Amino acid sequence: MRTSQSDKLHKYLASLQELRAEKNELEARLEKINEALAEAPGARVRGGRRSAGRRGPGRRRNGLSLRAAVVQVTKSRALTKPEILEAVKKIGYKFATKDPMNSLNAMLYAPANKFRNQNGKFAPR
Repeated sequence: MRTSQSDKLHKYLASLQELRAEKNELEARLEKINEALAEAPGARVRGGRRSAGRRGPGRRRNGLSLRAAVVQVTKSRALTKPEILEAVKKIGYKFATKDPMNSLNAMLYAPANKFRNQNGKFAPR
């Protein structure tokens, strides 16, 4: 009985070694492919990986979150949604969406809402 278990263990360990060797070969090959792509015209590195083209616009980078921008523009007085949208844009917040009012609505009416609605005008709580 011991020889059977010993044989199984030996086969398992041999299989592990084969898998590790194959993994090392694949990693070496992938490294060569990445080097070749890095030398290709127009290629650039993103997040440690090589990329041979431009992706979509991605998320815009703002100094403030939308919530912080809304707090900033409504702290002195309550504003309607269109007024908030214009004020937020005026202070430099950039929306990555085609319909910024959608994002504003989602934030203003979220369950963890930090704004109060008084007759259609919003202000921080």
